[in-house]
Amino acid sequence: MTLKLKDTFSGIREFTPFSKSEVKMYTCGPTVYDYVTIGNLRAFITADILKKSIKYLGYKTLHVMNITDVGHLLGDLEDTEDKLEKSSRIQNKTVWEVSQFYSDYFFDAIKKVNIDVPDVVSKATDTVKEQIEMIQLLERKGYVYKTDTGVYFDVSKVKNYSELAKRDLNAQVSAVRDKVVLDKTKKSQWDFRLWQTAYPNHQMQWDSPWGKGFPGWHIECSSIIHKFIGNCIDIHTGGIDLIFPHHTNEIVQSKSAFGDPFVNFWVHNNFINVDGTKISKSLNNGYKIEDLENRGFNPISLRYLYMIAHYSSVINFTFDSLNSAQEALDKIYMYLKLNKGFYNKNASVDPVYKEKFVSAIENNIDTPSMLEVLWAVFKDENLNVPVKIATLLDFDKVFSFNFINYISEDKLPLDILKLVQDRKVARQNKDWVLSDELRDQISSKGFLVIDTDSDTIIIRS
Repeated sequence: MTLKLKDTFSGIREFTPFSKSEVKMYTCGPTVYDYVTIGNLRAFITADILKKSIKYLGYKTLHVMNITDVGHLLGDLEDTEDKLEKSSRIQNKTVWEVSQFYSDYFFDAIKKVNIDVPDVVSKATDTVKEQIEMIQLLERKGYVYKTDTGVYFDVSKVKNYSELAKRDLNAQVSAVRDKVVLDKTKKSQWDFRLWQTAYPNHQMQWDSPWGKGFPGWHIECSSIIHKFIGNCIDIHTGGIDLIFPHHTNEIVQSKSAFGDPFVNFWVHNNFINVDGTKISKSLNNGYKIEDLENRGFNPISLRYLYMIAHYSSVINFTFDSLNSAQEALDKIYMYLKLNKGFYNKNASVDPVYKEKFVSAIENNIDTPSMLEVLWAVFKDENLNVPVKIATLLDFDKVFSFNFINYISEDKLPLDILKLVQDRKVARQNKDWVLSDELRDQISSKGFLVIDTDSDTIIIRS
């Protein structure tokens, strides 16, 4: 069996990377004007699980992510304030201070849910030169035009823009016409900004062939991909809210500049709801990591909760469901802690369960099924304890639930291990007299025997 992934634009198909030596991934990073919430974190947890799953299957990876610290206007259809500029004005700080503060917060947050920092992280402001060069290339190829307010990509020059957007653009214009201020300098309302000029109060400004200004939102990702990966990548991740206009615009500008192919697989995660409703500031339900911590939750429980549902499904967050996730993890943590004496770094991983785990991964990163395999291992009374621990730790290369933190290489004495094994055989044979005798021998040597539904736990008394 081979890995199958769902590409947003073409459906589930076999994953074949462009290069045999390395899988190249790109993730749309945060716009650093506000705190990252549990809703935002789903996209980054999804990308992290995907990457670790791919590595588990034996691939090497190159993972790149951007940081949007300039150019993200409040609405692509509106001539409105930049998100960072607005945050800067409200907080009475420079945009540089705002972006650095929220960037630091983002990396602190992802660390708490065991998301690995990508191999390359690039701020949009660090690649302005490359963005200008890409706009110039598009200009030479006839895809852009200049207005009094900036440089725009002309979507009429591409054939399938509406198909990529996955929506009726004319209907959408009618739906929003009364709610937004449309930019009348553009030929079409779907043309998108590559470079913004005539914005004199903007704190971030660079010289360009089209006048002093700053880049639009979409051009940064294409430029960063081209700089650090090349013209094409295997996997591009992000939330479904980015399909249009951000990823649609990435596709048309990248293919127009550099040709096909651009992205092999687009992997989009779905939304989360909180208590059955969308996250919104008016409801004050955009919880942050410290909100969970202040209620006594381990942030890793959020990672577990998000794996209960497939990344392409909507998941409903409640504190009750988070509590259930934490209780589930705590069972495994306690088992590992109490059985750490059985840990053997040379123990083999159970091959039957590993095969099932790999099959779940290869089925479009089926995290619910991956968790089912995890619990099957945990509940298997016939599985040798060192093998069970080794298997749990092996799966945790993908899960990243911190299992290794609950064990050590402090082993039980060999004579105790033999008595424990003999007692296990006696219990399987229902020889309760011998079982009790062996328990007494173990206890006399300073160890406590705890029989659970799934196994026997030995700890020093």
